[in-house]
Amino acid sequence: MKKFQSGSCIGVFGLPGSGKSTILDMLIGSSREIIAKISSGDIARRLSQEAEVKHMADGNLFPDENKLRDEILGLINKRRSSGAELVILDGFPRFAEQCHWLLENQLLGGDGNGCLIKIHCEPKDAIERAVSRSRDSQDSYDSIKKKIDKQMKMIDEMEQEIFRYGLPYFTVANVSLQNAVETFAKYVGLRK
Repeated sequence: MKKFQSGSCIGVFGLPGSGKSTILDMLIGSSREIIAKISSGDIARRLSQEAEVKHMADGNLFPDENKLRDEILGLINKRRSSGAELVILDGFPRFAEQCHWLLENQLLGGDGNGCLIKIHCEPKDAIERAVSRSRDSQDSYDSIKKKIDKQMKMIDEMEQEIFRYGLPYFTVANVSLQNAVETFAKYVGLRK
């Protein structure tokens, strides 16, 4: 179990459909006053115009990275000032440069100051989940597989940076949802 300073950030990443939001919602439950969840996907959709939403639906990242980062940083500071003991970033970072940004802004690293947690599931399971929850019936298995493959490559590159900088890092295997929630809770020092 890792000991965190009050207000620490935990970046949670993984493939689309790996169970990030589901696990976090089950973990946080009624603890919303001490654990703040910030969803980078919700922020990106809220800040997006129609063309940008289509761009992201095709597996691309939010096109205005500075706008996204400014919004996330503002929400982190707001949650910290309102007394959140942990700030969990759902779906952030998604690529290596976002890891650098977290380090540069002292949101990760240092003694007791946050960590990264990867929610791992097999690519075939992520594809199955993404197909079943696809908002657009035009999304074919092949286009979803292409998006998942692209995200896998970004995660591989990001993990190289995580190891290079020696960031605190855990992996939670989402084989059983209950087991994943319990493992995640153990890593962040919560009882579930």
